[in-house]
Parts: sequence; C-alpha cells; structure tokens
Amino acid sequence: MDISRFYRQLTTYHCHSAVLFLLVVMLSFTNSAHAQKAVPDPDSTERDSVTYPLFYEDEPLELWLEMDLRKVLNDRGDDPDYHPLTVRLTDPFSGPLVLDARVKVRGNFRKQRDNCPFPPLRLNFKKDQLEGTVFDGQDKLKLVTHCRTNRAFYEQFLLQEYLVYKMYNQLTEKSFRVRLLKITYEDSRGRSEPFSRYGFLIEDEDLLAERLGGRILEVNNVHPDRTDKELSSLLPLFQFMIGNTDWSIPGLHNIKLVIPEEGGTPTPIPYDFDMSGIVNTPYAEPPAILNIRSVTERVYRGFCQSPEEYQKAFAEFNGLKESIYKLYKDHSPPLEEDELRQSISYLDEFFEIINDERKSNREVIEACRSDR
Repeated sequence: MDISRFYRQLTTYHCHSAVLFLLVVMLSFTNSAHAQKAVPDPDSTERDSVTYPLFYEDEPLELWLEMDLRKVLNDRGDDPDYHPLTVRLTDPFSGPLVLDARVKVRGNFRKQRDNCPFPPLRLNFKKDQLEGTVFDGQDKLKLVTHCRTNRAFYEQFLLQEYLVYKMYNQLTEKSFRVRLLKITYEDSRGRSEPFSRYGFLIEDEDLLAERLGGRILEVNNVHPDRTDKELSSLLPLFQFMIGNTDWSIPGLHNIKLVIPEEGGTPTPIPYDFDMSGIVNTPYAEPPAILNIRSVTERVYRGFCQSPEEYQKAFAEFNGLKESIYKLYKDHSPPLEEDELRQSISYLDEFFEIINDERKSNREVIEACRSDR
C-alpha cells in the first residue's frame, strides 16, 4: 500500500468533512434565526404564534405614538372622527419601523372626561404596511390607556386589568388575548412634552372569532344555558373570583358571543374588567340593585348548576392556583408592593371560599341565580 497516498486521501477527507460540518452548523443557525423571526403567508390557515405574532409574546412592546393630542382627546362625541397617527417602533421582525395610521377615542364609561381625562383609543392601521411585521394580520385594534396622566398610580390599575385578561387566558383559549405596551405619547403640534405610560392592546373581535373557527353573533337575550357548556360554570366563577358584576350574557354587556361558522352553540367571551374588585379603580361602583357597598365585595352572578358542575369548576381553579399566583408575583413590570399584596390577599379569599364547603355552599352554590 502507498502509505503517503493513503495519508493524503485521509487528510483531504477530513478537511472536506470539517468544511461540510461548518456549513451545516452555519445553515442550522441561519435557519433557526429565520424560523424565530419569519412571518409566513398571512393567508395561511394555521393560526399560531408565527401567523399572528402580536399576541403571542408577553414582553412589553415599545411604541411611540405621535398625534395631535388635544384634537384627538377632545373628540369624544357619539361618533368620534379618526385623526392622523404616526406609529414608530423597533419591530422585532423588521427593525426600525414607521407606520402611517389613524386614531380615535373609543369606549363608554372611560370615554367620559370626568372618569378618564385620557380615554381608551382605537388604532386603525394600513394593512399593506404590516406584512412581515409584529402587526402582521392586524387592522383595527383597541388600546386600553392609563386613564389619568397626572396620577402615576393609575398605571397600577391598568396593569391589574391586563393581568386579569392573562388569568382568563390561563383558564381557556376562548378568551381575548392582550399585549402590553410601553408607549411614549408625542404631541404633533409640540404643545406638550412627550410622556411615557403603559397600555395594552386587545385582540380584534373578528380575529378572535376566526381563531376560534367562528364569527361574532350580535344577538341579545341569549340565555347562558344556551351557550358553551364548558364555560357555563367557569366564566361566572371567574367573574366571582375577580369580584366583577359588570357583565351580562343576555344583555351582551362586556360579553362577545362567538358562534361556530357551521352554526351551533355560541361561546361567551368576557372583556373590560376595570370595574372588578381585584382591580378596584377609584371610579368603580357596584350596581345599586346588588345592595353591596364596594366592588371588592364578591357576588356570584351565575345561573344554577348541578353540584357536580360546581365541584368540577372548583377543581379547575385549584389546578391553576399556582400558575395564577406566579403570574402576579413574577410579572414584569411588577406590581407595586401594596398592589401585589392586596391582589394576592384577594385571591386568597377566593380560594378559601371554594375550598371550604360551608363558604362555597353559601357564597356560590346557594347564591346562584335560579330565574330562567
């Protein structure tokens, strides 16, 4: 055997192998990075974190919103106009981004100046600017704002309401998704200094319905017994947990109904939790008909279920207890110490009720609504 020839072949083989190995590694990293950042065809039927990426990340998204603040915030009539809006951000997919959009005031209670000098807003994007960005697939989005700019503690109420949405996400996918924002507001007329506050976006109701394989049903007086059986006891118990009585399925009050495209049983989806006891905003007042002094007093507003259904619901909440507490304790940005302590104490009271037979019978099972 020609030893020198064999050695040359062996050396060449190892060099080619090393080059091939390096190419494979480089391609793997490239493909991995691309997989993390790429946004596939928006027409894809796959509804996942890549197709509609906005609501699948918990990290706050930083935005700059430039508008004529005085003109926008003063337009609070029954049918407010849209006004020009410039949105700037460092997009996680495409880098620095400037979007031409529109904005208007929205809402009911928080739209009133005495309740919220800085009202909730609706953002209206140009869809052809959004392809390949974090807003891919979006159009019109509800923005929940901080309500009062000159009172910093109002941000705590906003974060509290955001966490309520995230809690309900843990309970069921049949829920509105939300995305926290760190917003810098800039007056396009230069009449005030820019200021930063937290806010959050709420999933568009039509995209929510699409995600659930259905459409929005605008029909009043649908009895809860005729809605999604899975949520018939979970939804009222969740509202009881957070101390919220500001909702109604038959009245479509802070509830959206989603019905499958092929027809069938509608699903009630709750939203707007600023009147709940766990958030406890200064403007929140309970309905006079309930004969309670504060929204922090819990009242079960669900219709009566079988004892087995209640026990099943109690078990469902107990199974989520650890993750619910973790959501509050580990959230970034964190709640202030007093707010966190009060929230945990409020949740403690709920879990004490559902795990005490006497209390659960008195405050939930026997307190149910029997009117049909």
